[in-house]
Amino acid sequence: MEGPTPAGGPVSTADARPAGRTLLVLGGGGALGAYQAGAVRALLRAGVVPDALYGCSAGALNGAFLAAEPTPERAAALTGWWSDPRTRAVLAPTGWARLRGATALLTTRGLALHDARPLRRLVAEHVPGGDLAALPVPLVVTTTCLDCGAAEHHAAGPVDDVLAASCALPGLFGPVRLGDGHLHVDGGVVCGVPVERALADAGPDDRVLVLDCGLAPVTGRPGACAADPTPRELAEEACGLPLGPSRGAYVPPVETARGLVEVVLRSFTVARAVANRAAVAAALGDPRVHVLPHVADAWAAGLLERLPAGPRDLGATAALVDAGAAAATAWLGASSGSAVPA
Repeated sequence: MEGPTPAGGPVSTADARPAGRTLLVLGGGGALGAYQAGAVRALLRAGVVPDALYGCSAGALNGAFLAAEPTPERAAALTGWWSDPRTRAVLAPTGWARLRGATALLTTRGLALHDARPLRRLVAEHVPGGDLAALPVPLVVTTTCLDCGAAEHHAAGPVDDVLAASCALPGLFGPVRLGDGHLHVDGGVVCGVPVERALADAGPDDRVLVLDCGLAPVTGRPGACAADPTPRELAEEACGLPLGPSRGAYVPPVETARGLVEVVLRSFTVARAVANRAAVAAALGDPRVHVLPHVADAWAAGLLERLPAGPRDLGATAALVDAGAAAATAWLGASSGSAVPA
């Protein structure tokens, strides 16, 4: 593979690995983590192996799964993990589970609607226990410190605790007290795509690959990505992918609010996207940064027919996995017409 290309465009997979390291940033996005898993599978199949991983929320789960063994086989198992009924039950609890959580919240003065133990069991089953620092591939997990009001990036600490904290969407899962003595929640509150932390660790010859999996992605570049927040007509491509037929301007789907909790979560999603877009804007201009196609780009390119209704819509998992793989493969092959290795 060649080194970084100007303006953070696609990268080549020809011949040898680049002189520098490959740092992979995995943003959060709930059920859209399935799209991310498909894209990572394509990267590994093409010989793009991360030397370090940076993850937040769903991206932290994917990152931990891969940090244990970044191989195509492991990546294939990760896509299967997203289709597992147990995973679906954790990310999108049934109506009865919600009712039990609401009852417990009212009767015990709890801090969340959902029990985090099923998530912890899934993590324990698929990620080697112990400390983050012991994983074969370095992994940095982002959380939000409730006491400090700032993002915290963890390269060490109990795997189950740190991942539970990074996925603790306020109101759904309770905050987690980590080793620093502070309560931590979902990193996406202030830093859903930790590209700045990756750049802080990157050397001059390293490249930083960014895979944002939000329905309202914060890594859209004006004139380059389908999710460009500035109203406009789509250009001739979407993040390096040719546009599909009959695709108009991308508008993120809006979840149908069914109750107080859904309204709160929807409001949180909107506020989080605005904050994170401002946080990563400067980092995206660094020539070491390469943004892979996200869900908006895959849709605009005709690789995904139906967009999920929201970050808790698990009805399109298989299609998201396939779209992520197809988009990443096309993106890799877009650089100088280079072929993607088998």
